[in-house]
Amino acid sequence: MKTLWTLWLSISLAALAQAADFRTPVLLTSGGQSADPQMIKTLLTRDSIAFEFKPLATAADLEGKGSVIIVLGGSSKGLGAAKVSAEEESERISNLITAAKVKKIPILAMHIGGKNRRGALSDTFNRIGAENANELMILTGGDDDLFFDKIAEEKKIPLAQADKIANLGPMLKAKFVPVAEPAKE
Repeated sequence: MKTLWTLWLSISLAALAQAADFRTPVLLTSGGQSADPQMIKTLLTRDSIAFEFKPLATAADLEGKGSVIIVLGGSSKGLGAAKVSAEEESERISNLITAAKVKKIPILAMHIGGKNRRGALSDTFNRIGAENANELMILTGGDDDLFFDKIAEEKKIPLAQADKIANLGPMLKAKFVPVAEPAKE
């Protein structure tokens, strides 16, 4: 019963606190080069939410995008494979966020990696993304210490939580509004 209540409450609070106008197509990127964006890519594909996945997205990739999803959580293996340092990744994320804000493109920061995507390496990326997002969406298992909850409260950022990845799909589907296509003559 608690699980259903938590899901309902999270969806209801997210709907009430809709601070940003999230639109498609979405620019999906990583904030720390973990494999977690692949799970979000699967959810977006399954629910037919238009997106482009760029693990190392830059400001140039914002062209024509209606929203940005940054999936937070660091991976030393992923950083190595991408051939970027933690400092370079932090700078890339910061620059992308700044450019999105200038273009008034809303940012959804997501943390789905649980305890494995917390700690010194990950929390650098987690903080950059969470503090600068229009909204946060997380799995509860990655916020046992209320890291994201405290940021959301302090920065007055809407925070939606789910207890498992499968519950994020309906939340994402409800959030993204397709951009209307021009009428065909």
